[in-house]
Amino acid sequence: METKSNSLLKNTLLYSIGNLASKGLSFILVFFTTFYLSREDVGVFDLFLTTISLLTPIVTLQLTDAVLRWLIENNQFENKARVLTTSSFILLISIFIAIVGVLIFQSFYPFLFYKELLFLLGFQSFFLLFQQFQRAIADNKGYVLSSVFYTFLYVFLAILFLVFYDKKIEGLLYSNIIAAFFSTVFILFRNKVFGYIHSKYYSFQVAKELLYYSIPLVPNSLSWWAISSANRYLIVLFLGVASNGIFAIAFKFPTIVLLLVNVFYLAWQEKAIENYNREDKDDYYSTIFKKYIKYLFVISINLLCINQLFLTYFVDITFYDSWRYTSVLLLAILFNALSGFYGTIYLGAKKTKSIFLSSLISGIIVLLLSYFLIPVLELLGAAIAIFFGYFFLFLFRFFETKKYIKIVFPFATFFVLFGVFMVLSVIMFLELPYGIFWLPLVALVISYFLLQSELQIVYNKYLKKWMR
Repeated sequence: METKSNSLLKNTLLYSIGNLASKGLSFILVFFTTFYLSREDVGVFDLFLTTISLLTPIVTLQLTDAVLRWLIENNQFENKARVLTTSSFILLISIFIAIVGVLIFQSFYPFLFYKELLFLLGFQSFFLLFQQFQRAIADNKGYVLSSVFYTFLYVFLAILFLVFYDKKIEGLLYSNIIAAFFSTVFILFRNKVFGYIHSKYYSFQVAKELLYYSIPLVPNSLSWWAISSANRYLIVLFLGVASNGIFAIAFKFPTIVLLLVNVFYLAWQEKAIENYNREDKDDYYSTIFKKYIKYLFVISINLLCINQLFLTYFVDITFYDSWRYTSVLLLAILFNALSGFYGTIYLGAKKTKSIFLSSLISGIIVLLLSYFLIPVLELLGAAIAIFFGYFFLFLFRFFETKKYIKIVFPFATFFVLFGVFMVLSVIMFLELPYGIFWLPLVALVISYFLLQSELQIVYNKYLKKWMR
């Protein structure tokens, strides 16, 4: 188990470098744009990204997951060539169909930025596919480099367009398109992708196997989209694009949890699949999960307590009220992260239909609750709907995955940490004098006590030697 844990730690650290550098910059850029875009502009741009996140799994057919799953078990050249050629050919056809579909839709229901949408959809789809190929062939450094390259180029161009050319929404879209294109080219040359793609490697049988695995993941991804993003359209319908701009900023802060969790998930997904058939898998999964919960709460508690202070100094004042929805959204994202951990069990068992069912029901719950709660509770109703969607998803997978792996859930630890989070949430809403300054300090003290053993290890292994 020690070897497996060390391997997981190594992969996690490597992915940390790329994800924190790339997505961290993207995160900062969102708040930077609040000084150049109005609430309405932020709302429109968020709606564009929401639409992209809806169309991406439909266009890619989730072949990205299939490529990783098929190559991680068989990394021979012939298999790599067959899988990459076949998946690329399918993706090319899918993009062509998407272009035709969007153009037909545009002719009946005109909408802004449809050309930008098509370009970004096409380049981003191939970028995501080739990135999974990098992971599958164990070029984790290349994966990290391509992610960092994409983000640095995107952020540089976005600032250029916003500050010097006053392009606003158009500037952000152009930046994203250019970054996606050149990042895809970067992977093509680094990993010599064209060496694996040739018509002679296309296999109808491989296409059937890949699609049989990946297509059930498409409605699953759409369900995830419905849980986290679909109510943005309802917000616009009932409250307007300006309110969607506020909610976009409110939702962005809790997604730092997902940013950090995704670092772990990228490494854990590989280890979970590799170790699924081990005899000690129950113990292995349970050990990792117990630590996972503790770290999730540490991150969430710190974000909760620093939220108001951050918004005061780093976001335009017109978006400050977004803090009121952070605690509910943080809890929603926390249950999302717990559900994601259980979701890797389905991947290891190759039971992707169960992933779809749980996500579908959760997505329906969010949409129904949003429809009834947003007109009454406004943005708080949208946040509550998302929370209950993720909470149900967690409960469903918690019970349903027991047939595959029996994870020991640390109930005592969970409820203590949940209680701490709720108490801090109440204190935040009381808006006590200077609370925005001393609450972050309280969070740090709590984190110290929760991470004492880990900090002691770091001290003994690294700092103690350095201090000598």
